[in-house]
Amino acid sequence: MRAVILLLQIILLVIVSTPLALAQEASSVLQSPASAIHIESNLVLVDVIALNAKNGLPDETLKRGDFQLFDNGYPVSIKTFDSGAQFTTRPLALWFIVQCHMQGDEAKGSGFFKGQISRFQPALKYVEKGDTVAVAHWCDDGRSNLDLMPTRNVEGVSTTLEHVLAPGPDTKYADRAGELALQSTLQQIVDTIRSSPPEPLPVLIFLYGDYSSMNRSEADHFIGELLETSAIAFGVRDRRSPHIWFAPGEQKEIAHYVATQTGGQYLDATPATYAGALEEILRQLHFRYELGFEPKALDGNRHKLVVTLVDSVRNQHKGVRLRYRAGYVPVRR
Repeated sequence: MRAVILLLQIILLVIVSTPLALAQEASSVLQSPASAIHIESNLVLVDVIALNAKNGLPDETLKRGDFQLFDNGYPVSIKTFDSGAQFTTRPLALWFIVQCHMQGDEAKGSGFFKGQISRFQPALKYVEKGDTVAVAHWCDDGRSNLDLMPTRNVEGVSTTLEHVLAPGPDTKYADRAGELALQSTLQQIVDTIRSSPPEPLPVLIFLYGDYSSMNRSEADHFIGELLETSAIAFGVRDRRSPHIWFAPGEQKEIAHYVATQTGGQYLDATPATYAGALEEILRQLHFRYELGFEPKALDGNRHKLVVTLVDSVRNQHKGVRLRYRAGYVPVRR
């Protein structure tokens, strides 16, 4: 009798514990990195702006088969294709970047924009629903800061920028301190971009005269950082700002350089055309194309990118010019 009772207890224990054991085993399988099902892609997205040279407007008529894409000189297959005209491209993460007040050197930095930020307001209505805006700055005394983190509250941009550009206490300035502060600002932006998956398209918009230079190796380091995030840079420069003509051993006009290398553009403007310049930037971005391809190796090295139109299409669109980032850095996402 005791043996029968013991047998019944064993059977009952097996019946009760089996579902729990199976559930625990299933949970373990799902949590195991080796056996989990990951939706992971190392797809590289190349944002292409196609402008008609005659009127400066984006060409919205191109199709997937119209493009050719080369990675380090080798043709690659375009796996995905998105068009701004079809509203299928990634949303934008807009970063407005300024240099804080420079006593006596306002024309060389962002000084002309002080008290004039409201002139950009009409263009901000073209920021789309899924886009975000943010503000950052740096100072020649070594300070840097992210003043407005990415938000959909477009109204906060103007207020934050005017606050940053307001004159502060006079401090001692040093070129090297300013360079390091700008690098710190760029690094903070890159870190923020990387910590916010899924990544929108990061867009840096310098409101800056750009009378500046930087050690070329340091400049190229940040170009690599930005290329790894697929960021694109633009700038608006007041026409009254002076140009820097010589910077021996350094990269001059660093913000212009960043824009060129990432596929963006630097625009000259007057106070009357500030809004028009920003509107043009947003129009280019919203009507861009996104070409996706899979790199052959995730080697962490900088690769050269070339995007062209196929011959037959090039003949039909002779006035179209393509802009895109100069390269990319293939890393595992």
